[in-house]
Amino acid sequence: MIESLNKQTKPKKTKSRARLNGIQIAILVVGSLVFAVAASFGGYLIYEDVQYQRALRNYPVAYADLIAQYAGTYELDPYLVQSIMRCESSNDPSAVSDTGAIGLMQIMPDTGTWIAHKLDLDDVYSQDLLYQAEVNIEFGCWYLRFLSGRFNGNVKQMIAAYNAGHGSVEDWLADQRFSEQGELVTIPFEQTARYYERVTAAYENYTTLYPDLFGPKEAPTSVVSR
Repeated sequence: MIESLNKQTKPKKTKSRARLNGIQIAILVVGSLVFAVAASFGGYLIYEDVQYQRALRNYPVAYADLIAQYAGTYELDPYLVQSIMRCESSNDPSAVSDTGAIGLMQIMPDTGTWIAHKLDLDDVYSQDLLYQAEVNIEFGCWYLRFLSGRFNGNVKQMIAAYNAGHGSVEDWLADQRFSEQGELVTIPFEQTARYYERVTAAYENYTTLYPDLFGPKEAPTSVVSR
């Protein structure tokens, strides 16, 4: 009789252990999934922070007060000025290009003399002044304002002209291979096309990384859409 009872109870113990093992396995599986998700999310956050820090290093801010001042004077988007300055000189006031362009906004000596004349600075101007951040930024902003007037505020054409000269852009606009209904569709100079891409990329990064750099205001309009 006792042996019979033992035979009846043994299967129940086996089933209990089986159920217990199944629960344990389920807990282990769920725990592993939770850990994997947490680790993946943590890795994503680390990756995002690394990308953010890299972007800050690639797009540093310089002379924001002077940019804000002269962009305001000449009715320009200060983010555009900062973007051009970064692409022109890497924010280095002592930069000199292979062609002789000087300073933060890379002003050519002849252009500097011309701008100084337009600003009635003939008596005090010298080429060495282009190494001064304030002078160079004002001259660059004046020239961008000049280009804005020449191209009716079309930012793409302004950027292209800053690199290739307004005469070149006017020629492209007159050529149906490169323009359509007064809009520059294709930039035929590879260097200028790359320059435009670099400036627009810098603009997108500056407006994203530093949304309040030039004071609280409405979000600036992307130059890509102009």
